Amino acid sequence: MKKIKICASMAIVISFVLASLILFIAAQHERENNAHTRQIMAEHVYDSIYNHIMEPIIVSKSMAYDSFLHDKLINEDSYSEKEIEAIMADYLSTLRKKLGYASTFVVSEKTHRYYTGDGIVKILNPQDTPYDIWYPIFLESGKEYDLDTDRDQANNYFWTIFVNIKITDTNGKILGVCGIGVIMDKLQELFKEFEDEFDIKVNLIDTEGLVQVDTISQNIENAYITEAILDKAGSKSFTYSNRGVNGYRMTRFIDDLDWFLVVQGILAQETFGPNVILLLVLSCLLVIFTFYFVVYIISKNEKQAEIGDPLEDKTTGLPNRNYFKEAYGEMGIFTTTRYKSLVFFDIDNLGIKKISDSSEETIRDLVRIAKGIIFEQGQLVRWNEDALLALLEIPAESAKYKFNEICRRSKDELGVTLSVGISDINLSDSIKKNYYRSIIACYAVKEEGGNGVRLYK
Repeated sequence: MKKIKICASMAIVISFVLASLILFIAAQHERENNAHTRQIMAEHVYDSIYNHIMEPIIVSKSMAYDSFLHDKLINEDSYSEKEIEAIMADYLSTLRKKLGYASTFVVSEKTHRYYTGDGIVKILNPQDTPYDIWYPIFLESGKEYDLDTDRDQANNYFWTIFVNIKITDTNGKILGVCGIGVIMDKLQELFKEFEDEFDIKVNLIDTEGLVQVDTISQNIENAYITEAILDKAGSKSFTYSNRGVNGYRMTRFIDDLDWFLVVQGILAQETFGPNVILLLVLSCLLVIFTFYFVVYIISKNEKQAEIGDPLEDKTTGLPNRNYFKEAYGEMGIFTTTRYKSLVFFDIDNLGIKKISDSSEETIRDLVRIAKGIIFEQGQLVRWNEDALLALLEIPAESAKYKFNEICRRSKDELGVTLSVGISDINLSDSIKKNYYRSIIACYAVKEEGGNGVRLYK
């Protein structure tokens, strides 16, 4: 009897295992078909969005190569201000009306005038207007063009995608920047059509996970989808990841935009009866529980090891910009009186080059020098490839003496020079405003040739 019971029990277990295997194979086949369908859907979304956004980029490039615009910028000082304003306004307003864009603009490198179809709007001056810092930052980036999502002050503060592109003469000298602004409502309507048709959520995010386009305007430049960055998506095809229990996420990098397209959705219920699946799973649970538990633990550990700590810079071991955002939030305010000054500094002429192994070694040595001089009077953060940020427990005037020494040693020991901007922290201002004061001072040093320390006044 004992043997029969054992054999019967084994037969039952084997039967359930086989039934589960058959069911699994059938379900897997259905999932593969569904995954293929989702891939086709995502490619369709990608093609439509890519074509929609590339059009204004192509138009902006045509402006940048326009010989008429080159001539006016090169000979700008041969006209009176009223004459050149009328010429540029006529050129830009005609282009805007002809193409139907929200705005067209040109910035002169020679005079820093900001021309639109309405004339000269302002003279860019990052020292007085922190927002104008976008212009030197863009020129310093080494990019031919970039996209900037912002509210357009000239168009009722509608969310707008600005296409900025450099204008250069035949020798590669910068003449200025031109571009167009595209109100986002048309793109949001396109996203909404896809979301309603396919029961998905569509987003465009930048390389830090910050949402750039969303059908919900409150999420733009405010919400993050950082988990999509961890998918390490390329530009050739979509990556596919599970999202929670019943969700999925498909991510693809768009080279021409320097943004990621993220498509998220809910998995449809399988056609097999859920009660039958539950019964089979419960029947086999005692047999396979241990196996799946071990697999789950191993898989979880491997995934964690693969992802690593996204809040730490691997090269220097310093906290990175993600950590800064997690700890303080760039849009918030400082909640501690510990820090008295904020310093932004970077290595001159390194940001325009591809970061190499030797460059990373230089950055490690720079961090070593800075730590030795700052001691425990503050915190260093690796902000990006060639820039660092420091929060110090000493006022800006005292910080200036320490960073003069850091600059001296960096030049003597590493053969590199630094541009350093320092500002006293104002607790009543947002962290972003405090940060901008330091970066304005830093870029003031760069405009004077670098290799110096500047206090924000």
